Parts: sequence; C-alpha cells; structure tokens
Amino acid sequence: MKHLFIALFVLFFSYGKSESEVPEHFKRVDQTLWVVKDLDNVIAHWAKLGFNQVIRFDTVVAEFKKTGKTVKIRLAKANLGGANITWIQPLGEKSVFSEFNHSYGDGAMSLVHRLKSNEALQAELNRLNRIGLEIKEEINIVTKEGSLNYVLVDTRNEGKYYLGYTYGDEDLKIMQKLSSENLHNMKINQYAFAIRKPEKVSEFWHKIGQPEFQISNPVLGNTHYYGKIVDHKLIQGWQRHGTIAYEWCIPVKPPIVYEDHINKHGEGIHHLAFSVDNMDKVLEDYRSKGYVVSMGGTWSETGKPGSGRYEYIDLEKAGGVTMELLWNHH
Repeated sequence: MKHLFIALFVLFFSYGKSESEVPEHFKRVDQTLWVVKDLDNVIAHWAKLGFNQVIRFDTVVAEFKKTGKTVKIRLAKANLGGANITWIQPLGEKSVFSEFNHSYGDGAMSLVHRLKSNEALQAELNRLNRIGLEIKEEINIVTKEGSLNYVLVDTRNEGKYYLGYTYGDEDLKIMQKLSSENLHNMKINQYAFAIRKPEKVSEFWHKIGQPEFQISNPVLGNTHYYGKIVDHKLIQGWQRHGTIAYEWCIPVKPPIVYEDHINKHGEGIHHLAFSVDNMDKVLEDYRSKGYVVSMGGTWSETGKPGSGRYEYIDLEKAGGVTMELLWNHH
C-alpha cells in the first residue's frame, strides 16, 4: 500500500500545471524590455509599419542597485497592437542593458510581469530564491513622469530570456496613455522564441511555475524562404497559460528563420506574432515600403476551417525582433 501511495503521488504531481495552478502574474505579460543600438531608427521603422503609439523620454537616468551604478540611457514606450514595449538604448556606460546588447545584439531581453505591490514582489523573489534563482539586477529608471521599477531574475542561460517583474502606478499610467490602434488593425497573438532543444527549457520554466511545453510537429504547406520554395520544418512548444500564447520554435530542417536568429543572436525571444484581417493588403503595403518577407507558408487544408497562413517580415534592421503575420480562415 505504501508503494502504491508513492506511485500515485508521483503520477499525480508529474502532470503539468493547469492554468488555475499558474501564479496569476504569469498569466499576462505587462511589457517587454527591448534593447537597441539606435532608438530613433527603431521607432521610425515601426512607424512605417503602422505603429505610431509611442511616448519618447529621450535621455533618462537608470539606477542599478546590485552594481551601485547610475548611468544614462535613452527610453521610449510603445504599444504594438496590444503588446506594451519598453525600448532602451544604452549610451555607452556599462550596465545590464549594454552587456545584453554587446552579447546578443538588438533584441528583446525580458518579458516583464506586474505585481500589485513591493510586498508582493519581495514575496515572489523569496519564492524564487528558495528554488535557487538569484536576482540579475534591480533597476530604477527616473523619468519626468515618475520612477519605473524593474527586477530582472537571472534566468537567461537556462530559460533563454530574463524573467522580469515590476510594480507601481507610474508605469501603468504611462502605458494607459497608449492605444493598441495601428494602421492595419493588427493584434498581438504570440510571444515567440527560437531555441535548440525544448526539454530542459520546458523543465526550467515548469520549476518556476509555468506549464510544461505542449509539443507539436506542424504539417506545413506552401513553405518559402526569401522568395524560394523550400521544405522547412520545425517543432513547436506551446505554453497557453495566459492571455497571449508563448510559442517556442525549434528549427528542424533549414533554411528557416529560427536557425538564422540563433546563429546571429543566440537562443531567445525571436518574434512577435500579430493577427491580421487581410494578409495580402498588409504584405503589399510592407513590400512597397521596402520590407522583405523572410519566410512563410500555410497550415492545415487550405480553405477549410482551422487552416491559415503565416508570413514573417525581416525586421533585423528595425530592432532585431521579427514580426510574424497570422491569418486564420473563417
């Protein structure tokens, strides 16, 4: 009987976390911290793509508790179809932002979750400390509209991005001034990552409190890569614990954009996926403005319910995070 109880206990706790078991703050990404070399260039490109909801702060002071440093950075906030973005441009002085940019190039370094208070934040950090996670840096950014507080947890090596936290009203008030409206009525659909192998990454995030990856091997059609017909293949790891899905993309058969990203930037946040109402109209607009479709294809039987189309826009020159467009057959 004792052995039976142990077996049942192990079996019960081997299943992935259900949505109700996931900590509430993990169910919504409050904002993405995105580090770039040229803030003006990135803002200009996203404006051409139809996203004009931006607040510029230009040069502000960032205070780093762990290193004791105070440095100047350039800062802007944006709403990209419902995704809150904090763009940061390091100005040469050494910091966690400049180190990321030096190591990985332009790109998103952190998905940030909001807690209700500093007390809730400290309780969460204590929980993470008990499972062996340490703080990478505590950051206070002083702006004309108040202080923005962030804590980055040292999850980059195992989890492929820095887990971030924030609290406080100042940041919320700034974000509330921005609308999700954009030229093509695009809506954020996924936060997506490019990685080599899913098993250990899935185990790592499950330990922290997120669900294990749901693995799928999609059957794709009409696959193309920079204008050439190819037969690319990938494995997908899905986390659907929140308002927006996480897609972990594992390249299997190149040429494929996830392999390109890993080779250039390392494993990490690869793209933001947006739902579109009219794929051809968006692509016509973007091509007329000089943007290139890097990869695309279809899924399921074309024209049938459940089928759809995906197209990636090469935005390496616009901050290092790719855009995926998704259209579903209705």
